[in-house]
Amino acid sequence: MLYKLFAFIKFQLSSSNQHGVHSPFVYRFITKCLYAAPNYRILKSHNILVKTIAYFGLGQVHLVPANNAVQKEITKYLKGVSFTNTSKELIFIERLDKATVDEFIVHNYNLANDTVVFVDGIYQTANTHKLWENIKELKQVRVTIDLFYCGLVFFRKEQAKEHFKIRI
Repeated sequence: MLYKLFAFIKFQLSSSNQHGVHSPFVYRFITKCLYAAPNYRILKSHNILVKTIAYFGLGQVHLVPANNAVQKEITKYLKGVSFTNTSKELIFIERLDKATVDEFIVHNYNLANDTVVFVDGIYQTANTHKLWENIKELKQVRVTIDLFYCGLVFFRKEQAKEHFKIRI
């Protein structure tokens, strides 16, 4: 718990808002999705997840591991979202560990240019934060957005490699 407190303080000191973002893709995502209404009365990271699915108009979500509670939260607010084991649209990683990173990011050859990987709890422990830092360095990863509660990974080949820390 102490790790998370110090990590939060450090995050607050090193993060920015939309004014520190020069990427049009990320700026639009922050202003039109993350900072926009509605805000659902659910966990902050799940709120971000639901808003991300809605913003990008995603129809398929892969929950890792399968989680009925998260699935119910998503379908409560968004109709028409299906849950699969091979989504090229959005992969939600609830518990970060090396095997999961290897399977769903490093060795996942089904990732498309527009795939979004949503990683929950990137500051849960020192180990999960180290894994997050390793994800940022992967060659195929182009853009990451660190929101403290969660992180988003994008593979957009047309985008310069950038990493953002955004306060929400």
